[in-house]
Amino acid sequence: MQIGIIGFKFTGKTTLFNVITGAGQPTGVGGVDPHRAVGKVPDPRLDRLTAMFKPKRQVNASVEWVDIPGFQGGMAADGGREGTRFLDHGRKVDALAQVVRCFGGGYGDPDPVGELESMALELALADLQIVENRLEKLAKEKTRMGKVANPLEPPMMQRFREQLENDKPLRDLELNPDEIKMASGFTFLTLKPMIAVLNHAEGEEGPSDAIAAAQAMGAEVVALCASVEEEIAELDEEDAAEFLADLGIAERALNRMITASYGALNLQSFFTVGPDECRAWAVRKGATAPVAAGAIHSDLQRGFIRAEVTAYDDLISAGDMAAAKAANLVCLEGKAYEVQDGDILEIRFSV
Repeated sequence: MQIGIIGFKFTGKTTLFNVITGAGQPTGVGGVDPHRAVGKVPDPRLDRLTAMFKPKRQVNASVEWVDIPGFQGGMAADGGREGTRFLDHGRKVDALAQVVRCFGGGYGDPDPVGELESMALELALADLQIVENRLEKLAKEKTRMGKVANPLEPPMMQRFREQLENDKPLRDLELNPDEIKMASGFTFLTLKPMIAVLNHAEGEEGPSDAIAAAQAMGAEVVALCASVEEEIAELDEEDAAEFLADLGIAERALNRMITASYGALNLQSFFTVGPDECRAWAVRKGATAPVAAGAIHSDLQRGFIRAEVTAYDDLISAGDMAAAKAANLVCLEGKAYEVQDGDILEIRFSV
């Protein structure tokens, strides 16, 4: 799972990246290349399973955070392409997290709603450029060949152009399976799930109008103070917990960003356990048992027979796997079974 962190200059984007990754990248120096760091997904359930099974190792699910260089807002309005150049770094990620400045200081009065709208415009124009280029190629193909290779593509691209010209994201369109497959190769930015990170001043909260605007755009919303989170990250666990309690912060930035990322991507976790390792895996909600098996290894999906399934809460209440089996809390499920958050799976397969 890759999350691209985007935003205009001076929003605290790299500060947030450092907070959630511990990367220690310098801030305010610009640049053209993204910073990357892989971080573990904290999960107390996995910690509990590790304590129960005492494996040789514990493997958390992971997220790769990509800090994409910031750029000056308003480039889209005058036809500039600086924003497009930087946003191209975000085409290969699974979701985009826009950091929005909600604090003043030496950067002038904040305009969080304006930032959200400006970035939406930048994303739409970057996608529109790809759509227009593709329509031009399709027109040349039809002139040369008398037809296009895929007759479903031109009308889809026409729909996309109309949507983007109206400053609306492609994710708002209802796409059929054929269109989803065709669109996937173009890595459209406005098809990606969005997270709005409202970076506010210490002692304040995310502005209600910005929260409403982000939600209206279909984004997951996280409100935090990156500078305070930066201070907390430098403390040991005991002092950090006390600091959080004094400030009335229920969860640290990393946990909230993970929750928002899982929500944006419609993900959930399942577990595998054993003497060698206890491990967390991420799959989309509604994934069937064979799909979950494929997340572990392609051979398990190809030769899937059955999944032995134990709900996390059932295992904890039983005390161990033997007791769970004795209480008939372990079920054998077939190919149609939809994996639930917290399931513990053992895959039976043959290849």
